[in-house]
Amino acid sequence: MAYVAQPTDGILERLLDRYARIRRPLSVDFRNLVHWIRGTDHYTHLLHPYPAKLLMHIPHFFLQNQILSIPGDTVLDPFCGSGTVLLESFLAGRQAVGADANPMASLISQVKTRPITAARVERSLSFCLDHIPTGPIEHLPDVVNLEHWFYPHVVQQLARLNQAICRVPDVMARRVLKICFSNCVKKVSLADPRLSVPVRLRQGQYPEGHWLRDQTDAHLRRLRKVNVTRVFETIATANIRRLTTIENLPQDIRPQIRDVDARRLSLEDSSVDLAITSPPYVGAQKYIRSLGLSLGWLGLCESTDMRRLKSESIGREEFRLDERANFLRTGIAQADSLLDKVRDRDPLRAHIAATYLIEMSQAIQELGRVIRRQGHLVLVVGNNRVAQLPFYGARYLQTLAENNGFRLRLSLVDDIHSRGLMTKRNATANTITREHVLLLQKE
Repeated sequence: MAYVAQPTDGILERLLDRYARIRRPLSVDFRNLVHWIRGTDHYTHLLHPYPAKLLMHIPHFFLQNQILSIPGDTVLDPFCGSGTVLLESFLAGRQAVGADANPMASLISQVKTRPITAARVERSLSFCLDHIPTGPIEHLPDVVNLEHWFYPHVVQQLARLNQAICRVPDVMARRVLKICFSNCVKKVSLADPRLSVPVRLRQGQYPEGHWLRDQTDAHLRRLRKVNVTRVFETIATANIRRLTTIENLPQDIRPQIRDVDARRLSLEDSSVDLAITSPPYVGAQKYIRSLGLSLGWLGLCESTDMRRLKSESIGREEFRLDERANFLRTGIAQADSLLDKVRDRDPLRAHIAATYLIEMSQAIQELGRVIRRQGHLVLVVGNNRVAQLPFYGARYLQTLAENNGFRLRLSLVDDIHSRGLMTKRNATANTITREHVLLLQKE
């Protein structure tokens, strides 16, 4: 569950020296660079699934040295997601600051990085299980297409369990149980468990002989008689075990997590020593939609407000017709040349990509404001395709960073082994198979 960290100063110095000599991206394998981390179930990293989750080895590598930061320094992740960078910063003795406009991401990050004794959560779990109401629940949560995603008996079981969790008096422990409940929601829904973005399963949707037919039909049969409380209790028990790995860690450095947009961080100028982040990809995972069921069940976002939340997300894909009519220029010559070609094939995809780069420019400008002089920025970016044409996201974001006072010190390329970074959804997108890791310094 835990690992013994080793310093990475020597490895980083050698990489910096080699890159300074050849000025070409270096191929690395972060799993090999930090070989003392084996597997993924360490500390509270697997407390809750999250789409396109950042490989923990990457922030770990950049935090286990005193070249980029020292204990007590402020480390920022402006797209914190489920808190991978924040947890690694906390474990490395840094003051972690995270931001994400998605309230579900903020909740997961808070629970993942705030030590709480297992005994407190166990007591609250017992209280919850003892106070589950027995009668039908009439006032159901505002979940988009509730009947589409759940069998009726599952809806009632979830509603009763949710009501019991809301009655738990211990606020911190209640948050832990909400995270467990959110995980349970996806497991007992009719959404395909293999996909991050919900797609409803149906009996016999695959033809005879297809390798997924028996597996899918068996899963649907289990859901017809599933005991939701038992699923929840299994998840909670596993997460309590994970929480024991951080319950005795020092609590004098508490991560700060904010429900704010990366373009408006509400931080003081030059207050950050190091930023490590994996921004959303153009046309990548639909973060809001992938967590939509949990957002509704936990009351974090009403169905009528879901469109607004999506519209505030960088990398979004839904635009009104009048918005699509705008002919956008990004100010990046190579990107604009590509987008002219994309526009001839698919005007919507061109608008999506242009908007993404414009909004990422605003986010990087904000990073330039809050990172101190000589401070560092680590960007984890993947190239992909837009309308079948190569979209060099790493190159474009590097240009944006250099336009905002950063200089490139190191460029690394790592193959992706995690299916969590899959972004293929339609004929105009593709799968990201390599990640570019850029280390930049504020001048």
